[in-house]
Amino acid sequence: MAEIVEIPVGAESAGLRLDIFLASRLEDLSRSRLKLMIEAGAVRVEGAAAKPGRRLAGGERIAVQLPGPEEESPRPEPLPLELLYRDESIAVINKPPGLLVHPVRRGQGGTLVNALLYHLGSLPETGSPLRPGIVHRLDRDTSGVMIAARTGPAYLDLVQQFRDRTVEKEYLALVRGRPPREAGECLFPIGRSPKQRTTMAVRYAGGRPARTIYRLEEEFAGYSLLRLVIKTGRTHQIRVHLSRLGCPVLGDPVYGKKRGEKYALVPRQMLHAHCLGITHPAVRRRMKWTAPIPGDMEEVISRIRRL
Repeated sequence: MAEIVEIPVGAESAGLRLDIFLASRLEDLSRSRLKLMIEAGAVRVEGAAAKPGRRLAGGERIAVQLPGPEEESPRPEPLPLELLYRDESIAVINKPPGLLVHPVRRGQGGTLVNALLYHLGSLPETGSPLRPGIVHRLDRDTSGVMIAARTGPAYLDLVQQFRDRTVEKEYLALVRGRPPREAGECLFPIGRSPKQRTTMAVRYAGGRPARTIYRLEEEFAGYSLLRLVIKTGRTHQIRVHLSRLGCPVLGDPVYGKKRGEKYALVPRQMLHAHCLGITHPAVRRRMKWTAPIPGDMEEVISRIRRL
Protein backbone atom coordinates (compact mmCIF):
# COMPACT_ATOMS: atom_id res chain seq x y z
CA MET A 1 0.00 0.00 0.00
CA ALA A 2 1.18 3.51 -0.78
CA GLU A 3 2.05 5.63 2.26
CA ILE A 4 -0.02 8.78 2.86
CA VAL A 5 1.59 11.67 4.71
CA GLU A 6 -0.16 14.80 5.95
CA ILE A 7 1.64 18.13 5.87
CA PRO A 8 0.25 21.25 7.58
CA VAL A 9 0.80 24.62 5.87
CA GLY A 10 2.07 27.26 8.27
CA ALA A 11 1.29 30.96 8.00
CA GLU A 12 4.87 31.60 6.87
CA SER A 13 4.19 29.58 3.70
CA ALA A 14 1.21 31.68 2.58
CA GLY A 15 1.55 32.70 -1.05
CA LEU A 16 3.81 29.80 -2.05
CA ARG A 17 2.94 27.57 -4.99
CA LEU A 18 1.82 24.10 -3.97
CA ASP A 19 4.61 22.30 -5.88
CA ILE A 20 7.32 24.62 -4.47
CA PHE A 21 6.02 24.19 -0.93
CA LEU A 22 6.01 20.39 -1.21
CA ALA A 23 9.50 20.35 -2.75
CA SER A 24 10.76 22.17 0.36
CA ARG A 25 9.09 19.61 2.67
CA LEU A 26 9.69 16.39 0.72
CA GLU A 27 13.36 16.66 -0.14
CA ASP A 28 13.57 13.14 -1.58
CA LEU A 29 11.17 14.13 -4.38
CA SER A 30 12.08 16.60 -7.13
CA ARG A 31 9.71 19.40 -8.06
CA SER A 32 9.07 17.83 -11.47
CA ARG A 33 8.20 14.52 -9.80
CA LEU A 34 5.86 16.28 -7.38
CA LYS A 35 4.19 18.10 -10.26
CA LEU A 36 3.39 14.76 -11.88
CA MET A 37 2.02 13.43 -8.61
CA ILE A 38 -0.20 16.50 -8.16
CA GLU A 39 -1.51 16.24 -11.71
CA ALA A 40 -2.21 12.53 -11.18
CA GLY A 41 -4.36 13.31 -8.12
CA ALA A 42 -1.93 11.92 -5.53
CA VAL A 43 -1.93 15.26 -3.66
CA ARG A 44 -5.04 16.72 -2.04
CA VAL A 45 -5.45 20.06 -0.30
CA GLU A 46 -8.19 20.00 2.34
CA GLY A 47 -9.47 16.81 0.74
CA ALA A 48 -9.71 18.22 -2.80
CA ALA A 49 -7.51 17.82 -5.86
CA ALA A 50 -5.39 20.84 -6.76
CA LYS A 51 -3.07 22.16 -9.45
CA PRO A 52 0.72 22.47 -9.05
CA GLY A 53 0.53 26.27 -9.31
CA ARG A 54 -2.12 26.73 -6.62
CA ARG A 55 -1.17 29.49 -4.20
CA LEU A 56 -1.43 28.43 -0.57
CA ALA A 57 -3.20 30.65 1.92
CA GLY A 58 -1.73 29.12 5.08
CA GLY A 59 -3.56 26.87 7.50
CA GLU A 60 -4.39 24.14 4.97
CA ARG A 61 -3.63 20.46 5.46
CA ILE A 62 -2.14 18.62 2.51
CA ALA A 63 -2.34 14.85 2.08
CA VAL A 64 0.33 13.31 -0.16
CA GLN A 65 0.11 9.73 -1.38
CA LEU A 66 3.69 8.58 -1.77
CA PRO A 67 4.08 5.85 -4.40
CA GLY A 68 5.58 2.58 -3.30
CA PRO A 69 8.90 1.53 -4.87
CA GLU A 70 7.24 -0.99 -7.16
CA GLU A 71 4.75 1.59 -8.45
CA GLU A 72 7.23 4.39 -8.91
CA SER A 73 9.30 3.32 -11.91
CA PRO A 74 8.21 1.83 -15.26
CA ARG A 75 9.12 -1.79 -15.92
CA PRO A 76 11.16 -3.11 -18.87
CA GLU A 77 9.04 -4.58 -21.67
CA PRO A 78 10.29 -6.51 -24.74
CA LEU A 79 8.85 -4.05 -27.26
CA PRO A 80 10.52 -3.56 -30.67
CA LEU A 81 12.93 -0.63 -30.79
CA GLU A 82 14.88 0.81 -33.73
CA LEU A 83 18.11 2.36 -32.48
CA LEU A 84 19.87 4.78 -34.85
CA TYR A 85 22.81 5.21 -32.49
CA ARG A 86 23.87 4.40 -28.96
CA ASP A 87 26.90 4.66 -26.70
CA GLU A 88 27.47 4.88 -22.96
CA SER A 89 25.90 8.37 -22.73
CA ILE A 90 23.01 8.55 -25.20
CA ALA A 91 20.63 6.53 -27.34
CA VAL A 92 18.99 7.81 -30.53
CA ILE A 93 15.72 6.17 -31.54
CA ASN A 94 13.53 6.14 -34.62
CA LYS A 95 10.17 6.29 -32.87
CA PRO A 96 7.33 4.60 -34.75
CA PRO A 97 3.92 6.28 -34.94
CA GLY A 98 1.35 5.22 -32.37
CA LEU A 99 3.86 4.80 -29.53
CA LEU A 100 3.48 6.90 -26.38
CA VAL A 101 6.86 8.21 -25.22
CA HIS A 102 6.44 7.69 -21.46
CA PRO A 103 3.80 6.60 -18.95
CA VAL A 104 1.46 9.32 -17.75
CA ARG A 105 0.40 7.36 -14.68
CA ARG A 106 1.98 4.76 -12.43
CA GLY A 107 1.70 1.20 -13.68
CA GLN A 108 1.12 2.16 -17.33
CA GLY A 109 3.10 0.13 -19.88
CA GLY A 110 3.56 -0.17 -23.61
CA THR A 111 5.59 3.04 -23.95
CA LEU A 112 8.94 3.97 -25.43
CA VAL A 113 10.37 4.17 -21.91
CA ASN A 114 9.39 0.54 -21.23
CA ALA A 115 11.15 -0.49 -24.45
CA LEU A 116 14.27 1.55 -23.61
CA LEU A 117 14.54 -0.04 -20.17
CA TYR A 118 14.38 -3.51 -21.76
CA HIS A 119 16.94 -2.86 -24.51
CA LEU A 120 19.31 -0.53 -22.66
CA GLY A 121 18.95 -1.41 -18.99
CA SER A 122 18.71 1.30 -16.34
CA LEU A 123 18.11 4.94 -17.25
CA PRO A 124 18.72 8.05 -15.12
CA GLU A 125 15.76 9.26 -13.04
CA THR A 126 17.21 12.77 -12.82
CA GLY A 127 14.03 14.33 -14.17
CA SER A 128 11.20 11.98 -13.20
CA PRO A 129 10.83 8.27 -12.41
CA LEU A 130 8.03 8.03 -14.98
CA ARG A 131 10.27 9.55 -17.67
CA PRO A 132 13.78 8.16 -17.05
CA GLY A 133 16.24 9.41 -19.65
CA ILE A 134 13.61 11.38 -21.57
CA VAL A 135 14.77 14.91 -22.43
CA HIS A 136 12.15 15.75 -25.07
CA ARG A 137 8.99 14.23 -26.49
CA LEU A 138 7.11 13.54 -29.69
CA ASP A 139 3.33 13.20 -29.85
CA ARG A 140 2.07 9.63 -29.83
CA ASP A 141 1.21 9.74 -33.55
CA THR A 142 4.34 11.63 -34.62
CA SER A 143 7.18 9.46 -35.88
CA GLY A 144 10.90 10.09 -36.15
CA VAL A 145 14.16 10.85 -34.38
CA MET A 146 14.32 11.09 -30.60
CA ILE A 147 17.25 11.13 -28.20
CA ALA A 148 17.39 9.72 -24.67
CA ALA A 149 20.05 10.09 -21.99
CA ARG A 150 21.72 7.05 -20.44
CA THR A 151 23.49 8.86 -17.59
CA GLY A 152 22.62 11.66 -15.19
CA PRO A 153 25.27 14.08 -16.56
CA ALA A 154 24.12 13.40 -20.14
CA TYR A 155 20.52 14.10 -19.10
CA LEU A 156 21.38 17.46 -17.54
CA ASP A 157 23.54 18.46 -20.52
CA LEU A 158 20.90 17.59 -23.12
CA VAL A 159 18.13 19.32 -21.15
CA GLN A 160 20.29 22.46 -21.14
CA GLN A 161 20.86 22.19 -24.91
CA PHE A 162 17.11 22.05 -25.51
CA ARG A 163 16.63 24.94 -23.10
CA ASP A 164 19.32 26.99 -24.88
CA ARG A 165 17.76 26.14 -28.28
CA THR A 166 21.00 24.82 -29.72
CA VAL A 167 19.37 21.54 -30.81
CA GLU A 168 18.61 21.20 -34.54
CA LYS A 169 15.05 19.92 -35.11
CA GLU A 170 13.74 19.37 -38.62
CA TYR A 171 10.34 17.88 -39.49
CA LEU A 172 8.45 16.81 -42.58
CA ALA A 173 4.70 17.39 -42.70
CA LEU A 174 2.09 16.45 -45.28
CA VAL A 175 -0.56 19.16 -45.07
CA ARG A 176 -3.90 20.04 -46.58
CA GLY A 177 -3.59 23.08 -48.84
CA ARG A 178 -0.39 25.11 -48.90
CA PRO A 179 1.19 27.92 -46.83
CA PRO A 180 0.83 31.55 -47.97
CA ARG A 181 4.39 31.59 -49.35
CA GLU A 182 6.82 28.93 -50.56
CA ALA A 183 9.12 29.73 -47.64
CA GLY A 184 8.68 31.76 -44.50
CA GLU A 185 8.40 31.67 -40.75
CA CYS A 186 5.54 31.58 -38.28
CA LEU A 187 5.82 33.55 -35.03
CA PHE A 188 2.38 33.17 -33.44
CA PRO A 189 2.67 32.84 -29.62
CA ILE A 190 1.24 29.63 -28.19
CA GLY A 191 -0.54 28.90 -24.93
CA ARG A 192 -3.24 26.71 -23.43
CA SER A 193 -6.58 26.99 -25.15
CA PRO A 194 -9.07 28.89 -22.95
CA LYS A 195 -11.86 26.68 -24.30
CA GLN A 196 -10.21 23.27 -23.87
CA ARG A 197 -7.27 23.05 -21.48
CA THR A 198 -5.92 19.83 -23.00
CA THR A 199 -5.17 21.59 -26.30
CA MET A 200 -3.01 24.52 -27.35
CA ALA A 201 -3.92 27.65 -29.29
CA VAL A 202 -2.48 30.89 -30.64
CA ARG A 203 -2.59 33.22 -27.63
CA TYR A 204 -1.54 36.85 -28.01
CA ALA A 205 -2.25 37.46 -24.33
CA GLY A 206 -0.32 35.09 -22.10
CA GLY A 207 1.08 32.90 -24.90
CA ARG A 208 4.76 31.96 -25.08
CA PRO A 209 6.96 32.94 -28.05
CA ALA A 210 7.14 30.25 -30.74
CA ARG A 211 9.05 30.19 -34.01
CA THR A 212 8.60 27.75 -36.89
CA ILE A 213 10.47 28.08 -40.21
CA TYR A 214 8.87 26.35 -43.19
CA ARG A 215 9.68 25.57 -46.82
CA LEU A 216 7.49 24.04 -49.51
CA GLU A 217 9.12 20.80 -50.69
CA GLU A 218 6.46 19.47 -53.04
CA GLU A 219 2.96 20.56 -54.03
CA PHE A 220 0.14 18.24 -55.07
CA ALA A 221 -3.51 18.75 -55.98
CA GLY A 222 -4.83 20.22 -52.74
CA TYR A 223 -1.92 19.04 -50.56
CA SER A 224 1.70 20.00 -49.83
CA LEU A 225 4.81 18.42 -48.35
CA LEU A 226 6.59 20.88 -46.06
CA ARG A 227 10.02 20.89 -44.45
CA LEU A 228 9.98 22.62 -41.07
CA VAL A 229 12.62 23.75 -38.60
CA ILE A 230 11.43 24.66 -35.12
CA LYS A 231 13.45 27.11 -33.06
CA THR A 232 11.29 26.70 -29.95
CA GLY A 233 9.72 23.58 -28.46
CA ARG A 234 6.17 24.51 -27.51
CA THR A 235 3.61 21.75 -27.08
CA HIS A 236 1.93 20.96 -30.44
CA GLN A 237 3.85 23.88 -31.96
CA ILE A 238 3.95 22.69 -35.57
CA ARG A 239 0.34 21.53 -35.55
CA VAL A 240 -0.94 24.81 -34.10
CA HIS A 241 1.17 27.00 -36.40
CA LEU A 242 0.26 25.14 -39.58
CA SER A 243 -3.40 25.16 -38.68
CA ARG A 244 -3.23 28.94 -38.18
CA LEU A 245 -1.50 29.33 -41.56
CA GLY A 246 -4.42 27.55 -43.21
CA CYS A 247 -2.54 24.36 -44.08
CA PRO A 248 -3.15 21.94 -41.17
CA VAL A 249 -1.31 18.65 -40.88
CA LEU A 250 -3.23 15.98 -42.77
CA GLY A 251 -4.86 13.54 -40.37
CA ASP A 252 -4.56 15.82 -37.34
CA PRO A 253 -7.73 15.03 -35.34
CA VAL A 254 -7.41 18.09 -33.10
CA TYR A 255 -6.11 21.05 -35.10
CA GLY A 256 -6.85 20.04 -38.67
CA LYS A 257 -10.09 18.15 -39.00
CA LYS A 258 -13.11 19.84 -40.52
CA ARG A 259 -16.53 19.09 -39.09
CA GLY A 260 -17.81 15.82 -40.52
CA GLU A 261 -14.55 15.08 -42.31
CA LYS A 262 -13.11 11.57 -42.15
CA TYR A 263 -9.55 10.40 -42.72
CA ALA A 264 -10.35 6.95 -44.01
CA LEU A 265 -7.09 6.70 -45.99
CA VAL A 266 -4.86 8.50 -43.49
CA PRO A 267 -3.83 6.34 -40.51
CA ARG A 268 -2.57 9.23 -38.36
CA GLN A 269 -1.36 12.81 -38.42
CA MET A 270 1.25 13.04 -41.19
CA LEU A 271 4.09 14.57 -39.15
CA HIS A 272 7.61 13.13 -38.98
CA ALA A 273 10.68 14.24 -37.01
CA HIS A 274 13.18 13.90 -39.84
CA CYS A 275 16.49 15.16 -38.40
CA LEU A 276 17.93 15.87 -34.97
CA GLY A 277 21.30 17.44 -34.24
CA ILE A 278 22.99 17.90 -30.84
CA THR A 279 26.41 18.39 -29.28
CA HIS A 280 27.40 15.05 -27.77
CA PRO A 281 27.26 15.55 -23.97
CA ALA A 282 30.46 13.57 -23.33
CA VAL A 283 32.79 14.06 -26.31
CA ARG A 284 31.45 17.57 -27.20
CA ARG A 285 31.28 16.74 -30.89
CA ARG A 286 28.39 17.90 -33.08
CA MET A 287 26.31 14.93 -34.24
CA LYS A 288 23.18 14.63 -36.40
CA TRP A 289 20.80 11.78 -37.24
CA THR A 290 18.12 11.33 -39.88
CA ALA A 291 15.12 8.99 -39.84
CA PRO A 292 13.59 8.03 -43.21
CA ILE A 293 9.93 8.74 -43.83
CA PRO A 294 7.99 5.78 -42.40
CA GLY A 295 6.06 3.45 -44.66
CA ASP A 296 2.56 4.65 -43.78
CA MET A 297 3.43 8.27 -44.58
CA GLU A 298 5.28 7.30 -47.76
CA GLU A 299 2.24 5.36 -48.91
CA VAL A 300 -0.07 8.35 -48.39
CA ILE A 301 2.34 10.63 -50.28
CA SER A 302 2.53 8.14 -53.18
CA ARG A 303 -1.24 7.91 -53.28
CA ILE A 304 -1.61 11.71 -53.41
CA ARG A 305 1.03 11.96 -56.16
CA ARG A 306 -1.14 9.70 -58.31
CA LEU A 307 -4.25 11.87 -57.93
